[in-house]
Amino acid sequence: MRRREYAVDRSTFMTRLGKAAQHAVQFARRFVREALPDDVVFRVYPNRSYDGNPRVGDEVVFPDESLPEGRCHGPWRIDEVLNFLWRDGKVPEWIDISVQGVEAGHSVVALHCCGRFTGQEDLLYHQNRGMPPFSVKSPDLPPGWESVEASGRFSLDWRQQS
Repeated sequence: MRRREYAVDRSTFMTRLGKAAQHAVQFARRFVREALPDDVVFRVYPNRSYDGNPRVGDEVVFPDESLPEGRCHGPWRIDEVLNFLWRDGKVPEWIDISVQGVEAGHSVVALHCCGRFTGQEDLLYHQNRGMPPFSVKSPDLPPGWESVEASGRFSLDWRQQS
C-alpha cells in the first residue's frame, strides 16, 4: 500500500496569512491608541509549543530552530515568512497572530508558532475560524486593563511607559 502524501498549498497558506494579519490589525485598532497601517511586517517566534508528545500523521519538528525567550526572526515581509514557515507543503499546526507595534510605517505583527509542522489540513488548529492554522489574539494587555469602556485605549508601548 502506497503512503498518502499530504501538502498544504503554498498560495492557500499565503492567503490565510495575509487574511489573518489584516484581521489582527483590524482587531487591535479597537483597543490601541496608535494608528495601525494596513501594511504589515512580521516577527516570527518559532517552536512555542511543547513537542515531547508522540508525533502523529506526517508531523515533523525542528528543535534546532528554537530561539531564546523574547528573541524572534524579523521584521520580515510576507515572502520571507513564507520561505521560513512553508516547508515542502508543511506548516506549523497552529500560529497565534497579534499586533505588537508600529515601526517605519508598518504594523508589526507577531507570529507565535507551534513547533510541529504538518501537511495534513485535518491536523491544523482553528479550522472553525476559516484561516487554519491562524488564531487572532489581542495585543499584549497592560496590567489592570479591563476594557475600552472602563480603561480606555492603551498604547502598544505601555511597557516602556511604566
